[in-house]
Amino acid sequence: MSDNLQHEGDFITKIKGGLNKGLRVVNIRSREFLDAVKIKNKIGSHKKKKKQVISEVGEAVYKMFVQKNQFDEERIREKCREVSKVEQEIKDFEEELEIVHTNARKELGKLKAISKPTDTEEMNKET
Repeated sequence: MSDNLQHEGDFITKIKGGLNKGLRVVNIRSREFLDAVKIKNKIGSHKKKKKQVISEVGEAVYKMFVQKNQFDEERIREKCREVSKVEQEIKDFEEELEIVHTNARKELGKLKAISKPTDTEEMNKET
């Protein structure tokens, strides 16, 4: 009878361990998802900003063309620098997004290293 109680206790301990691991996985994936959504939203808004600035460049060049003697090269350079800055910010966000995914994979890898393959096999045999 004592062996039976210990067997049940071991089984409950394994179930708790599995649930805890599952909750940690959900926590890691949820955090990854939320961080990724935030970064993707920033990327999207910066891409819109880039299109807007490029449109402003085109409009400025056209106005200068129409007014023939009013070409302002510095204004165009300023807008082009603004486009370059936004492009760099987009690249930075994309790198940040990759870091979020890499960190999540590392955290999940740590969880796999913690669990023993025999634990799962033993649980499958018991059910």
